[in-house]
Amino acid sequence: MTNKSTEELAWELAEQGFTIIPLGSPFEKITEFFINERCNGDRDKAQKQWPKAPLINWRQYQDKNPTDAEIESWTQRWPQANYGIITGKNIVVVDADSLEAVSFMESGKVGRTPWKVKTSKGKHYYFQYDDKVAIRNSSNTTTKIDVRGEGGYVVAPGSVHHTGVVYEWELDASWPINSIHDLPFLSHEDIAAIKAFNVEDKPMGDFGFSASAYASTKHDGSPVLEGGRNNAAASLAGQYITAGHDLKTVTQLVSQWNSTNQVPLPEAELNTTVASVALTHLNNNPGSAIPLVHEKPEPQKEYTPLVASDGLPDHLYNVPGVLGQLVEYANETAVKKQPALSVQASLALGSLVCGRYYKTDQENFSSLYFLNIAKSGEGKEHGKKIIETVLEAAGYGNLIGGSGYTSTGAVMSQTIDYPNHITVIDEFGKYLESSHRKGNSHREEAITQLIEIWSRCDGILRPQTYSTMSAKKDDQDKPLKVVNPAITLFGMTTPGTFYQCLTPQLVRDGFLGRFLIMESDLPMQLSVKPNAMPTPEPVLDWIRQIRTNLVGNLTPYKASHEAPQQHVLMFDEKSLQMLTAFEEELNDKKQQLTDSELYVLLTRTREKAMRLALILALSESSENRVIHHELTKWAIDYVRHLDYKLVDTVIRRVGGSEFETELKACAEVIRKAGPKGLTESQARRKSEFARLTPKDEQIIVQALINRGLAMRCENINANKRGRPRNALIHCSYIEQVDAEIVNY
Repeated sequence: MTNKSTEELAWELAEQGFTIIPLGSPFEKITEFFINERCNGDRDKAQKQWPKAPLINWRQYQDKNPTDAEIESWTQRWPQANYGIITGKNIVVVDADSLEAVSFMESGKVGRTPWKVKTSKGKHYYFQYDDKVAIRNSSNTTTKIDVRGEGGYVVAPGSVHHTGVVYEWELDASWPINSIHDLPFLSHEDIAAIKAFNVEDKPMGDFGFSASAYASTKHDGSPVLEGGRNNAAASLAGQYITAGHDLKTVTQLVSQWNSTNQVPLPEAELNTTVASVALTHLNNNPGSAIPLVHEKPEPQKEYTPLVASDGLPDHLYNVPGVLGQLVEYANETAVKKQPALSVQASLALGSLVCGRYYKTDQENFSSLYFLNIAKSGEGKEHGKKIIETVLEAAGYGNLIGGSGYTSTGAVMSQTIDYPNHITVIDEFGKYLESSHRKGNSHREEAITQLIEIWSRCDGILRPQTYSTMSAKKDDQDKPLKVVNPAITLFGMTTPGTFYQCLTPQLVRDGFLGRFLIMESDLPMQLSVKPNAMPTPEPVLDWIRQIRTNLVGNLTPYKASHEAPQQHVLMFDEKSLQMLTAFEEELNDKKQQLTDSELYVLLTRTREKAMRLALILALSESSENRVIHHELTKWAIDYVRHLDYKLVDTVIRRVGGSEFETELKACAEVIRKAGPKGLTESQARRKSEFARLTPKDEQIIVQALINRGLAMRCENINANKRGRPRNALIHCSYIEQVDAEIVNY
């Protein structure tokens, strides 16, 4: 059976957030009622269906979860039961019940998911349920793929099929998932693709192919059955030739695809297909040529990063003033310490507390946007807990806004009600990704509004004009402006999610450049018992002093449409000299980046440093009215490090198109592997490669080789120990490797 008892499986599934029901199993006695009433006395039929049959009236659990007492009673009554998972509540499951269906699901035509379950014939693909996409349960013996949605259930992993096959998890470790709420959604486009696949006619035999038709029928690189192999091979060969690959590479790529077919074409027939397509291409393009093999490319010169090392310089872990005590408190109370992320959380609190009522003599306010990036389960959420705990303890929990904004109206409403507030957004990478998803213009507009607010701290924010005919009278009477809006944004995400949504558009629109982005470089840690400590009194006292010592304001709160008076802090002379020198440095860097448009990432860098210096001056003393140059230097060093590191990351990971972005992401993964490189199996375990279709992976790898970004090497022995291996090596390490370079 399995190496876990069914009782353990039941509780494990329930703790993961699934709604479970007990099913029969090969190890539980089939009831006479089931045999006679459900299977018309057919015992063979009953034996096959029993392991999937509910043992209870299960439909009541479509609207509620079973209680712990109910689960306990099931495990006692049926100690060897299988379990089912209700679909259409938190999850949707795509049931691919054949090799053909599995090949389609993994061809890239449907969005990928890191949670799959191997079944007796195929696989189950788990997606998060999206209440905006109505998905009814479908189960039809005439379709190739079923979608289990509302009104359905699937057999859970750990259960046993009537044949003895165990339903087993197939998890993608490179795609960190904390719970079912982190799974990707199944979209309208995905459902349409599945429906189209279900109505396709199956091939009825091998009718050959037409080489002249290869360009108009683009195959996607997925395996095919007999009857479509020649046409698919011709299509792929034509695409590779058109893309500029040499004949040797085209033959290799098509051969690799052919090996994935259940019944591959004979080698001679495959070579004839490639040759026919090549001749057709030459006939259709007089004067063109297809090289037999590309000359070995010169490795490209490695980009010289702006930041010497990824780690935060030591002196930047020591935040000046009372906020430094908050960093210590955050580290001491963490289950997994993330000192760099604790610095960000402390500065975010300072950004909020000093917001709206303090400014510099250069008209800089304190409001900043922060983003913390760390692996799932490695402590990035602790910053949120610290901010909320401290604000509540100080009596300013009202400054905590919602967890993100669904539209520009939501941004405006929250800011009108609370002109100075913080929004803490979990899984900020998914927030960004959804904002660029087709059909989600409201969230995209919300980001545009946040961009505007960042730059309006010293001015007035006014909403777009909408009809008020259907609005409530109270809403019509609300003031439609915010003077000195002060939003602090604190986001958290994982590297995989963030880099997957890192697009050229996100760079160009300026949103990314308004953030202070910190990625943890710490390895996976063991949990430790945190110290039980009270919230530091000096921090609480400081917050209260900052929020009550408001010049010319009779109350600690000024309505959004009213102009508050601000305390003005002056930069000392040396600070101004340092800021001028920093601006000159930034101008030089931006000039170097003009052609790539990445200069936009540095257009707000000096402003961020000045805002941060204001926070640090007040952190040292709520009575400070001069910003000392030592604090300005700390602020410049901090912002310089983070923004330069962001530029380095974007240069290495983002291209001018989706293909170029994928190419750069894969090149960066290979670079990080060092002189040992990555074998094919190692590469496919990385999220950047895992999300590619087999065909796209082949094209990306070949493009990396053709451009000299990476080399395919044999007999590598980088450290002179162990067995030699074959791997992809980044261009920057080729001279360090004693190996044979192949496949150009």
